[in-house]
Amino acid sequence: MTRRAIVCVLALAAVACSGRSCGGLDGKPPLLPPMVTGPDGREYYLLDRGAYKAFYDPWGRLQRIEYDSNGDGRPDHVAHHGGARTPHLLEVDEDFDSRTDRWEEYDPRGVLTRLGVSRRGDDRPDYWIVPGPDGLTPVRKEYDDDGEGRVDRAEVLTGGVVTRLEADADRDGRMDRWRSFSAGRLVAEELDTDGDGKPDRRIRYGDKGRVVGLQHLEP
Repeated sequence: MTRRAIVCVLALAAVACSGRSCGGLDGKPPLLPPMVTGPDGREYYLLDRGAYKAFYDPWGRLQRIEYDSNGDGRPDHVAHHGGARTPHLLEVDEDFDSRTDRWEEYDPRGVLTRLGVSRRGDDRPDYWIVPGPDGLTPVRKEYDDDGEGRVDRAEVLTGGVVTRLEADADRDGRMDRWRSFSAGRLVAEELDTDGDGKPDRRIRYGDKGRVVGLQHLEP
């Protein structure tokens, strides 16, 4: 099943199990299904529909839908709703080993905004792809190279070609170095030397990579 199909199925499941069609009223879980303790230690109403399991908070708001696509009794797609009908995050276990392999972030319209994977094979993403308007072609790639849970390097792409590099050289959570490229050639570099998160120096490069200009940037 494709990514879009999975998201649509989970969204439909949320709609189907949030009103009178499942015995509930005004988005509340139907007939007070049993309460269970979730992985976060909180109590949820559980609506069990076989391959699908929907978790509602004590106020009847949909929090999570789990989907077991291969019938092994373990969820391999977990949609996080946070009270909304459309999930904002989808966690996917592609190889059915009970560990998340892919993290998909969505906007309120259900449009994919960022796709994350773990290059280290652990339980959190360290590489993300931001798709463009067509939903396929990447316009940005982000990397967590030191494994601290935040982006410290990024590539901006135009037509599939890298046109800008961003880096957090001092690992303070803010980018402080920006390199611009044209036709594969470095043309400029901007630096944040005072730590305010904004560039204050610009270096321009010539055809052979030599420095041809230095500029102080006003705040």
